[in-house]
Amino acid sequence: MQRHVGPLAKEFMHRGVVTVLQDTNVEDAIKLMDSNYIGSVVVLDSLGPCGIFSERELVSRVLARGRGPHETAIAEVASPKFPSINSSATLEEVAAAMITKKSRLMVFEDAELVGIVTPTDLMKVLKNVEDDFSILRVISTRMVTVMPQAPVDAVVRLMDENRVGSVLLSENGRWTGIFTERDLVRKVLARRRGLDTAVRELATSPIVTAEPGLFGREAAGIMALHGFKRLPLSVRGEGVGIVTARDVVEAFANATSTRSPRIDWVQWN
Repeated sequence: MQRHVGPLAKEFMHRGVVTVLQDTNVEDAIKLMDSNYIGSVVVLDSLGPCGIFSERELVSRVLARGRGPHETAIAEVASPKFPSINSSATLEEVAAAMITKKSRLMVFEDAELVGIVTPTDLMKVLKNVEDDFSILRVISTRMVTVMPQAPVDAVVRLMDENRVGSVLLSENGRWTGIFTERDLVRKVLARRRGLDTAVRELATSPIVTAEPGLFGREAAGIMALHGFKRLPLSVRGEGVGIVTARDVVEAFANATSTRSPRIDWVQWN
């Protein structure tokens, strides 16, 4: 019989889900995401939740398509379908669900939306699990890099084309900074900076890195401490790979080898 590992979803989910009405424009949603330091908002219509809008939709459905945030209704670009899980789901079940559906999870008690769980939330839990786990198999050596002088709009297109949430700034063969979807929200759009701004003015620098031999608890601990979703890996100052919060969740899910729980896709319209 599988040993239970860690708390239940209701003990580590993010409560107080931030919501917006479906006729809200994307610019106002960005302000909410910035002020609450979150990566998504739940969209409501007259009947209740009808979708979710995240940093990924902002990149792929708004900016990469040349749409203006101030003139785009959030209902036009939000995802109307996302997976849900019960608040009594175990840590292992939450991890398995997140990897199976490759999405943050809406947490329900009966028919009531009570919280949300993201990979970042799980970092705060996984850093304290009893049994450590290897992340070696989930480390990616495919890293998208840009020159520091690249304009933000070109970087956004590159992130969309490669379906990544960050790029590394590279100069003379060394990483000099990292620019993420969160930087795009907080440092560019929420501050009304132009998309022609050089990415070096907005990237996080210097980069916090770790050596590729670290295990899951340590990786989760570094990410939880700094609020990161991505951790570049280096050896003697040379970049060799990157691991994301979702990668760490995947490594944990594979290590526990739990049976995948029942996951419902919720779609209101």
